[in-house]
Amino acid sequence: MKKVAILGYTPTRAYAPYDDDRWEIWGLNDLYRFKGDGDVKRWTRWFNMHQDRPSAAGRTAYAKNLKEYAKWDIPVYLQEKHPLVPCSITYPLDEIVNKYGDYFTNSISYMIALAIHEGFDDIGVYGVDMATDTEYDHQRPSCEYWLGVARGAGINVYIHPAADLLKKRYLYGYEDHKEEQFTNKINSMIKHMQSQYSNAEIQTENAKKVKWQCDGAISSLNALKKSWRGMN
Repeated sequence: MKKVAILGYTPTRAYAPYDDDRWEIWGLNDLYRFKGDGDVKRWTRWFNMHQDRPSAAGRTAYAKNLKEYAKWDIPVYLQEKHPLVPCSITYPLDEIVNKYGDYFTNSISYMIALAIHEGFDDIGVYGVDMATDTEYDHQRPSCEYWLGVARGAGINVYIHPAADLLKKRYLYGYEDHKEEQFTNKINSMIKHMQSQYSNAEIQTENAKKVKWQCDGAISSLNALKKSWRGMN
């Protein structure tokens, strides 16, 4: 059985099966910096699917990553093998695109596709939440597409429960009542928050009035103090 845990940056990366040697652990980019925190304990392959960035900050970050990778003795997948990284490997993009297609919008998708291509039996995804209200939500469909390809190929797929990948609110058609319950719950919460917001606005306005009254009173008292000094 070939098993791989694919890591991302969110906290669920800590739950990957680091202590089970049956699992390969694949990381990416500068995730290695979390090893000192104790939640990224080991890795067996690495991926950096970016090119050298045009900005100065991007070039500095890319060079820092390459310098780190150069110390390792595990496969490091790059767009092209790099002379500064002896263990670097050119990602087999053409081979995978010709076989499966080119729907790639993020590095995690490249990693899942390679696991499918190499015939892994189990793919676990940790630290890849891609919630709909984050900057990564536009990348989520690509990951879900490749996870669907994996399941279609008979591969066991595990997604940590805290992740939004492959999650639904209800089973369409069979659980429509849950949609109504969910909508009513959200609307009730919105109404409550609107009421709280209105109350907060009223309190803010009242506080402003008190502040203005205090400012006026302080000014009047300071003026009175000066006038009494002048009468002495």
